[in-house]
Parts: sequence; C-alpha cells; structure tokens
Amino acid sequence: MTMVFILQNIGAAISFGLSLIAIFWPAKTENFVSIKSLGKDGNSEVRATYGGFFLGIALFALISQNAIVFLVLGTGWLSASFIRFLTLCFGFYTSKNLMGVFFEAIIGGLCITSIFF
Repeated sequence: MTMVFILQNIGAAISFGLSLIAIFWPAKTENFVSIKSLGKDGNSEVRATYGGFFLGIALFALISQNAIVFLVLGTGWLSASFIRFLTLCFGFYTSKNLMGVFFEAIIGGLCITSIFF
C-alpha cells in the first residue's frame, strides 16, 4: 500500500463521511455551513446536494480506486477552497471562512496526491 493510495483514500473517506452527515443529520450540515433550509424542499436540497452529490463521487472514488476519479473529487474541493478564498478578499472575511479555505484545500490536496508522485 503506497502513501498516495492512503492519502487519496483519506480524502475520499472524509468526503464520504461528510456526505453521510448531510444525509442523516442535515441540521448539523446546515449549522456547519451557516445555512438554513426552508421546509421540506430545503431539507431535501441539503441532503441531495451536500449528501447525495458527495456520496456518489466519494463512493465512486473509493470503489474504483481510479486516479482520475480522485483527481476530479480533489479538484472540486480545491475549487471550493479557491472560491471561498476569493470571498475573503471581497469582504466576506470571517475566521470560519478562513478555516474553510484550509479545510477544503487539505481534503482536495489529499485527493490529488497522485499528480505529485
């Protein structure tokens, strides 16, 4: 088992774990990302977007063990980190947003380790 294999799988497993939290405990996800869903449609949106989308791509990465799939998952996390960083520069600085930049970048970095080795 190589270090790349382990790191990519840690990134995908974190993604998978976060998706399960969103599916089974959407209120925890809402609180974590500072949003509030309205009614059944909003609750369904949190479960589908934060849960279902990430569940699908993380599970596919974990099952396929394909470097390209890990790269796609990691690129998504890194894109989120970059956009969050831009929001910091345009007046949306909070310590939580700053930590989000690092959190998303770390998960993304874990997932894309295969391009470095």
